[in-house]
Amino acid sequence: MIKKYLNLPLYKKIFLTYILCWLGFLFSFSLGKLIYYLSNLFKSKKTIEITLDTIKTVGTAKYEVVSMTVSSATNNPYLDCALSYIISNFTGCLVIIFVFALFAYLAKKDNEDKKRYEKYLTILFIIAVLNPLTGIIGYKLKFTALKYVLIHGTFEFLGFAISIVLGVELANKIYPVVNKSLSKNKLFLLFILAFIFISIAGFLEPISWYLYFSG
Repeated sequence: MIKKYLNLPLYKKIFLTYILCWLGFLFSFSLGKLIYYLSNLFKSKKTIEITLDTIKTVGTAKYEVVSMTVSSATNNPYLDCALSYIISNFTGCLVIIFVFALFAYLAKKDNEDKKRYEKYLTILFIIAVLNPLTGIIGYKLKFTALKYVLIHGTFEFLGFAISIVLGVELANKIYPVVNKSLSKNKLFLLFILAFIFISIAGFLEPISWYLYFSG
């Protein structure tokens, strides 16, 4: 799978990954709501809710830490919120890129069998696009919240998609699956584009949630 993916033109890789990120989010969001709904039918409601709340706490911990740091440096609530989203989400992008690159580096260092390497790189790619925490942390939100998520999500998921593409391309450059690879200039351009789209999303996200909660 990953070999066919890497042989695609760059714009097709970005578009496919973008669609998969949205599908992954919708899947995990629906799964979280389904688990919560089923918990209401059984005696295990409290246990399941505690588990989902724990997942939510883990998923939002990075944002909370960043938010506390940013809020101490500015006095503008909107700017505090926007910058917190930007820093938190772009940190997530950096983690994605780093994990792919590190995986390839370790595989090359250990002279990992190419078939096994491709297999685990595919699994890593699937985990990245599913991004289960992002969807599950919103398990108490109404489905109508999705139209508000669309406002900032259009750019946020594009930023994440580009980061995943960049991560896979870096992995292929470090320990090749296919012979062709992107130039350093194109890799750097992907990095800049990811930051731009995450930043646009960050400035839109406070507006999205304001509209949702005020509606």
